[in-house]
Amino acid sequence: MQFSMRLMHSVKLILGAVVLTASMNILADVTIPHPPKPRGDKCSIPGDDEHKTAHHFEYLLHKRDQTMHQGIRTKQYSLKECINCHGPADKTVHYGNPKHFCSSCHRYASVNIDCFQCHADQPQPAEDNQASDLNPASFPHYAETTAKESKK
Repeated sequence: MQFSMRLMHSVKLILGAVVLTASMNILADVTIPHPPKPRGDKCSIPGDDEHKTAHHFEYLLHKRDQTMHQGIRTKQYSLKECINCHGPADKTVHYGNPKHFCSSCHRYASVNIDCFQCHADQPQPAEDNQASDLNPASFPHYAETTAKESKK
């Protein structure tokens, strides 16, 4: 009886050591993201980089609520302005690519976002109107309507 208890205890210790070692190997292979530096000289989100990384979503969600529920549209904290500064200069890089500013950290943190189902994930020229902030592929009816209107 005592032998079987000691054997069971030993097996548990060995399994624990194997799991711990495997976990450490998996964690050692995780690459910490190093997003590209922004093109602008000053971010609209206050604080240091650590604060911005930890709290940027609060500013974006607050801005979304102001825009959607109160009709307040300003550049401060807008996703379009964030992408214009932090978005990739390489036009072939889109959200989901590890080189995309947002993707690099969100993949690391296992965070799924849906911003770019509607919004552009590339910087937009300054002369573009607000409609260009939307991804036409997400709104087939909008794209068809716009194409028909431009032919008139």
